[in-house]
Amino acid sequence: MEKRSIRVKVVLIGEGAVGKTSIAKRYLKKEYTKEYIRTVGADFYSQARSYHLGGDNITIQWLIWDLGGQPTFDEVRGMYYKGARAAVLIYDIARPETYYNLPDWINEFWKNAGGAYPIALVANKVDLRGSSENEVSRSMGENYARTLSEYTGYNVPYLETSAKENTNIDKVFKQLARLILEWARKASRL
Repeated sequence: MEKRSIRVKVVLIGEGAVGKTSIAKRYLKKEYTKEYIRTVGADFYSQARSYHLGGDNITIQWLIWDLGGQPTFDEVRGMYYKGARAAVLIYDIARPETYYNLPDWINEFWKNAGGAYPIALVANKVDLRGSSENEVSRSMGENYARTLSEYTGYNVPYLETSAKENTNIDKVFKQLARLILEWARKASRL
């Protein structure tokens, strides 16, 4: 059994108020705040986590960049992608426009990061499921993840989360760790 340690910059991207900051804080600090405070530009978090994946023990030093999703930050956001090797693409199931804008976020990430790096697709705020007639269905998210997987040639995991209820938050990063490890092995980057 091999033990490895790597550093990975991951960006949390998506429209404003989809829950990027709440997901980061829930994962790293195990806390949740009800009040919304807009991210100005970007927030940065760092923490090491150990995983047992595919017969290996791996420690990932996560460098998590929570990017402000408001249009105000469109011009400056590009510089925050530099060095990113993965993204968590987040939308709010109760706000369909955040889902329909996902292609713009993917293109912005790949363009500014310099390649088609791994992505995890996250449908956040599933605690609100059933509260709106216009919500994004699970099948829409799953189908989009399948389409992305076919386009990229690697598995794009789809997860439904609730930062409020701490649903699947740890699983997002474990899936992303697995994906990064597979991607790096294929590209001989580890």
